[in-house]
Amino acid sequence: MIFFGFLLIGLKHGFSQSYAFGLKGGPTIGLQRWNNYQGSDPLIAYHIVTFIETAQEEEQGSIFAELGYHVKGRAVHFNSSVNPLTGANYDARNFQLRFNNASLSAGARKKFALGNSLAYYSLAVRGEYNISADLEIYDGFEAGINKVLYGITLGGGFEFPFSELMGGLIDIRFSPDLSRQIFIPPFEWDNPFTGNQEVFREQSIKNLAFEISLGLRFLHKIVYVE
Repeated sequence: MIFFGFLLIGLKHGFSQSYAFGLKGGPTIGLQRWNNYQGSDPLIAYHIVTFIETAQEEEQGSIFAELGYHVKGRAVHFNSSVNPLTGANYDARNFQLRFNNASLSAGARKKFALGNSLAYYSLAVRGEYNISADLEIYDGFEAGINKVLYGITLGGGFEFPFSELMGGLIDIRFSPDLSRQIFIPPFEWDNPFTGNQEVFREQSIKNLAFEISLGLRFLHKIVYVE
């Protein structure tokens, strides 16, 4: 939180001068580990982010803030099976567990020239709030969802100019949560696919997301006249 505060102070100072802002979005690959329960397949989802950052020509880096909407979670695949008690057949099915989160992050980028473009890498601290969730096969477990989350984001990418005040960007990032998205204590349940009573083990789940963004970046340039 102290680091987050210093970044916001730096942003306030930096945005009194030239700055850049824009919008980016793209696909998200979401992963969660439910103690290996029924496997863990990636969720293919999406994200959209608006951002603002300092933009001083003589500097080889910037500090930034982002506000985004991210769909995270995982997919669950059930193989086809036969109920040994009734002989009923169950087709293979896929389910999705989706957590719709709003995020606020602040961080710093290090930039270096690459031809006519800029390449960069970045580090940010991130806070998230869960707006809604669709647990599908785990319907009724909403009480275990944590509304407030935090984590870090590691990223890198490229900025390429279209004109003096407008450009495009490609951003790739890896975002692990440090807090739990959901916690479910152990309990017994009747598995409708096998007809057996099973123990649902304690689940302590964190999000892990890989994101690729395409976006537009606009420069607000301030020129001082003496």
